[in-house]
Amino acid sequence: MENEEKDASNIIARRGIYFQAFDIYGQVAGFYDYGPIGLRIKRNFEALWRRSFGDRLWAYEVETTNIMPEPVFKASGHLTSFTDPVATCTSCKTAHRADKLIEEFYEKKGDTAAAGKVEKMSNAELEKELKADGIKCPRCGKQTWSKIETFNLLFKTSAGASSSAIPMYLRPETPQGIFIDFKNLYRWYSMKLPAAVTQAGKAYRNEISPRQQLVRLRELSQMDVELFFDPDDKDGFPGDVDEKEALNTKIPVLRKGKEKEETVTIGSLLKDGTIPNKQFAFLLHLEQRFVEAVGFPEGKYRYRHVEVTPHYSKCNFDLEVKTSYGYIELSGLAYRTDYDLSSHAKLSGQDLSVLNGDKKVLAHVVELSIGMDRPLFAILDTAFEQGADRGWPWLRLSEALAPYKYGVFPLQKDDKLVAKAKEVMGQLSRLRIPAYYSETASIGKRYARADEIGVPYGITVDFQTLEDGTVTVRSRDDTKQVRKKIGELA
Repeated sequence: MENEEKDASNIIARRGIYFQAFDIYGQVAGFYDYGPIGLRIKRNFEALWRRSFGDRLWAYEVETTNIMPEPVFKASGHLTSFTDPVATCTSCKTAHRADKLIEEFYEKKGDTAAAGKVEKMSNAELEKELKADGIKCPRCGKQTWSKIETFNLLFKTSAGASSSAIPMYLRPETPQGIFIDFKNLYRWYSMKLPAAVTQAGKAYRNEISPRQQLVRLRELSQMDVELFFDPDDKDGFPGDVDEKEALNTKIPVLRKGKEKEETVTIGSLLKDGTIPNKQFAFLLHLEQRFVEAVGFPEGKYRYRHVEVTPHYSKCNFDLEVKTSYGYIELSGLAYRTDYDLSSHAKLSGQDLSVLNGDKKVLAHVVELSIGMDRPLFAILDTAFEQGADRGWPWLRLSEALAPYKYGVFPLQKDDKLVAKAKEVMGQLSRLRIPAYYSETASIGKRYARADEIGVPYGITVDFQTLEDGTVTVRSRDDTKQVRKKIGELA
């Protein structure tokens, strides 16, 4: 039967890779739970991040709190700057991000230049654009917009009894705890600049209109690399990075004001001043190697040189991947200078400079912030294959991300085959090779079920296995089969 699926959505739903949270009480947009398969892929993504950045940078990984007191976000600028423009449809009372409505309008028309200008618009300009373009409410189809207002995305709470409650907020990003702890970490662990500190954890954003599955969430997961360095040290970089290789690395870049990306070396971006320093260049190189390890196809991703940088940054490069929803941002590489340390020092009254040798330094920071949820969606979306040639859809996941390396299948429900297949499963388990076992349905259907969640190899235990100790190993990508000794599985 001809396959009619166009994207991974059906697989995601049928296999419970991720799904709406607490839906028995009615859906609340922007919250998702992960099933066993999705969680395995997510954890593999996080493990690959640790290998790609933590190990290469000889980094110090920490875990800081999700809830922080109000002064933290006053110093960081989130109380005043972490906002979005909200337009409410007066007919159905649904709130929408005005800038996203206009961006999507132009993207559908193929006018990327106009879409790129939206981030520079004031609220008054956004209001004018909504009316001029005839943009209608996605929910009810009417064009009855309220005046655009500025909405702060922080989730507010408090700590303690009501009479003495301390104003607190759920963190909207993971780095602030690192900046607050940096001086103590530097002393306790005898650090020297340059030094990298990493963290993976939850962040919370009260999004106006979360949608598009994992693309826009209210509870999300982030992974951050904070590279601290002396701004007078032009070459300082921790860990294992070859400078020549890094600067010769080619990446697709969408420059400011351009409509098409171009492939250039990182070294050329450093030379012409597009990127500010070698620390930024080397992290960009490691990010590109990470992108390749994840398995995003060439031509499906680019690095966008951000025209309007956040308040804390002097240079931003966003990694964008083309999905069925268009290009979506997956990570941000930012030169934060000493903004965070100086802001926290000023508000707290504490000196956050450190001694590097005999020199007192207020460290500068280059940050690479990567989400976990959006990339998971992009990974599944770009890995999807319709599979008309084999009769079922499947996912071309990299081995590093696949939920299991092997599926183990007895050819049929014969007691001896089942026992032998479970013996193979036990051997893989002892070797800590991720695998799963199935004896339900025909062998063809079991291959299909493995393919559609991206399992690279299927192991079939048949009657020949009982005779000579070999099994059939089937490749997901080309469906070819070879026989191997059980002891050769790894």
